[in-house]
Order: sequence, then C-alpha cells, then structure tokens
Amino acid sequence: MKFSVEVRNFGKIRDAKVNLAPFTVISGTNSSGKSFLSRALYTFFSTINKDHVTGEARRLFSSIDSLLRSGYILTKEPSSKIEELFYDLDSLLVELDETINSIFAGCTFIEQHTNNLIIADKIDLIEDFVQGLNLELENKKKYTDFSERVQLSLRQIKSLKDIVKNPIKVLSRKLGDEFKNNLKENFQVMSLSDLKTNGSSSENAAFNIEKLGEIKIEKEMIDFNLNTDAISEFQSLRNVVFVESPIYWKLRKPLMEIQRRSRSTPLFAFNKQNSELLGVPKYFYDLMELLSLDIKSDANNDDFVNSILGKINSTLSGELDLSDSGEIYFKDNGCSKNINLNLTATGITNLGVIGLLVKKNVISKGSYVFIDEPEVNLHPAWQQVMIEALYELSKNGISVVVATHSIDMIKYIENIMDQLSYNEIIDHFAINRLSNNGISIEDNLDPRQSLLKIKDDLGKPFYDLVLSQGW
Repeated sequence: MKFSVEVRNFGKIRDAKVNLAPFTVISGTNSSGKSFLSRALYTFFSTINKDHVTGEARRLFSSIDSLLRSGYILTKEPSSKIEELFYDLDSLLVELDETINSIFAGCTFIEQHTNNLIIADKIDLIEDFVQGLNLELENKKKYTDFSERVQLSLRQIKSLKDIVKNPIKVLSRKLGDEFKNNLKENFQVMSLSDLKTNGSSSENAAFNIEKLGEIKIEKEMIDFNLNTDAISEFQSLRNVVFVESPIYWKLRKPLMEIQRRSRSTPLFAFNKQNSELLGVPKYFYDLMELLSLDIKSDANNDDFVNSILGKINSTLSGELDLSDSGEIYFKDNGCSKNINLNLTATGITNLGVIGLLVKKNVISKGSYVFIDEPEVNLHPAWQQVMIEALYELSKNGISVVVATHSIDMIKYIENIMDQLSYNEIIDHFAINRLSNNGISIEDNLDPRQSLLKIKDDLGKPFYDLVLSQGW
C-alpha cells in the first residue's frame, strides 16, 4: 500500500509530507519530529483499523438481549401467551447474534454497508415480537418490571436499526471519540491543544491522507472528512503495532499489574485516561493485548517465519518466548534454564521482541509495523540484523515504518538497495527527511539519493567535531 500523508501544525511537525511504502524510513536529527510523526500515524491507523460498527452493534444487542432475558426470568407465573412470544423471540435473538457475528464481524465497512438489508430484516422481525410482548405486558401490575425492560429494549432496538441503516454515522462518531482519546493516551497529554505546534498560526492541526481524506483538530474537536470507499483498505490491515523502547518490556509485569488495578479499583478508575497518570502510552498496552491473544498462524508463512527467527535467534544465541502464565523470558542456547527478561541485556530485548512478535503471529502478512529508533541499545552488527529482519518483513506483505537517526542503519538500508534494481527500489522504499524545525525536505530525489542526503545530515556533527579539533 503506497500513499502519502500531509501533516500540518501537529506537535514538532509544522509542515511535512510523508510518503509511505512497504518499507518506509522517516529520518532527521534530534527533535525533528520523526517519533512524533510515527506515533501520530500509528494512532490513526490503529483507530481506523478497528471494526467500530460491529462493536457498537454488539454492545446494543447485548443490552437488548440482557434486558429481555432478565425481565422474563424475574417474571413470576407468566401467561401462556407471554411464554409463547418469548420462546419465539429467544430463537430470533440467537439467530440475530449469529448474523451480527457472521455478517458484520470481520467485514470491511463497504461489505457491512452492502449486507445491511439482511440484518435489518431480522431486527425488524424482533421488533415486531417485542412490540407484541409489550402489548401483553401493558397495564398489568405484576408484569411491571418486565414491561419496563421491554420498553427500554424497544428504544435500544431503534438505535440498533439506526446503526445498521446508517453505519457511516456511527463510524464518524466512534472514530472521532476514539482518535481523540488515543491521541491523548499515546502522547500522554490532557488536552488536544497541547499537541498543536508551539508558535504556529491560528491554523488548526490537520492530516491529509491520500485517497482517504482529511482530519482536522480544532481545540478539543476532531473533524473527519473521509472517503468511505477507501476506509475498507485501512480496515483490512491485519494488526497495527508500535514497537518502541525495550524499557517498557523490562517493566512489563509491574506495568500490566498497575493497568489491571486501574480497571478494577475505584481509586484508579476515576479518570478514563488512566495511562496518562502512569506515563505509559496506550500503544504499549495495545501491543501487550495482541501478544496475549492466541493468533493462528498461516501455514503458507512457515518458511518466512523460520527464516526471520533463524536470523534473529542465531544472532542472540537464543530467543524470547512467552510462558503459559504470560511471562516473557529468554531461552539461552547455552543454558537449559529460562532467564528472566530483566537479567538480559537491553539489546537482546530490543531485537528479540521482533522475533517474539513474529513467532506469536502478532506480526504477519497484512500487518503494519511502526518501530521507533530500533537502533537503541544495539551494537552496529546487531543493527544490521535488525534492518535485514525488518526488510524481510516488508518483502512478505508486512508494511514497515522505521523512524531513525542512526547513520549505521541508514548505511545498512543503502547496502540492501545495492542489491536491487532501480524499479525495485522505487516500488518498495519510501525515504523521508525531516528538518530540525519539523518541515519535510523534498528534493524530488529517488530513495538512494535521499539516503545519501540523510547520511550527510546525520554525519555533519561528527564531521564538524573533527574539523574543530584538527586531524
């Protein structure tokens, strides 16, 4: 998937156009905004990748089902007519549940829109039965509790019908809410206004995504103007992940425990933005959630997976693995004992995490991977292994976005390009340069020429240092 994204007045980014390809590089000096940009792109991709329509439909269906069933269970000595209506209604509810899970779940937005007549007819039939049940319960004191639940379920049914008939309305609302909350949690800010570029004009922060449309942020409001035909392409992405500092992985156990407490304890739960209080971005917890799932592998990818794991594990002389209890540990080839992650070098965690995510099928064909400063804590030789592994991912249907200021990593990418034809480079790579004031540098250069410019940018401080001290 190749396209471009324009970003204006967002944090470190004043005005940047970023091209995305199977293997994307975003590079610049410190404080140029590359991490800010990759984090923002992850937030949007991961938000739109979720099936918000099915989620909202399931929530309403669960409420309707619970209201009707609890009302019937609490009713003493229901009449034969009420029993008959509820028996028929029970079958229809089971059928609707199966239809929502089969027709909506796992489908793109366009597919949901196409199939909505099927599910709408089933909801209409349920509504007729619930209305009939309502008439039987009306003005009968002993059925007061059941009657109130039935009337409330009728209102919920109306909302469910609106979702099915007009999913774009639900999608727009949910995208706005989710994107706003996810931005705050991933950037650890209390207000969206904190994300506007300091000293910028009155112009709002904005993202213009090729083919998809525009997103504007005005104070605490987010305005989406999206092309619904293009939404399906983003929703069809398998998993969207953001990999950053290995320190979070080292602290994984206490961080997960704090998150668990924040969900269950009123003391922590007073504010939805719990992770803001902890200083832990949401993308870390998003990745931990994916890692906890039992994601089935594709047998067709076995050779690719073994190749990636073989390269990484050979370098590490071992591998990261996940125990049945959810603990991450290092299996050293020279030791039969599993080693606690906290007792391993940080570089092992940094490189080993990629292998673990591939092994657990979190990263597989159709995934989109953002990795920020993968060079952290890696010896130059291991940086080469990291780049080669990421390139292998990109060749196997996994889109990779690397934000880096490592001149070694840029050189290793250049080495890969040396083995490719001009057309292969153009088709597969997108190289983006950011200035230190958050503006993209567009010289209309091909990827190889852009890499040369980046090496000049990153090597200049060392060159200046040598000149200042003399040879």
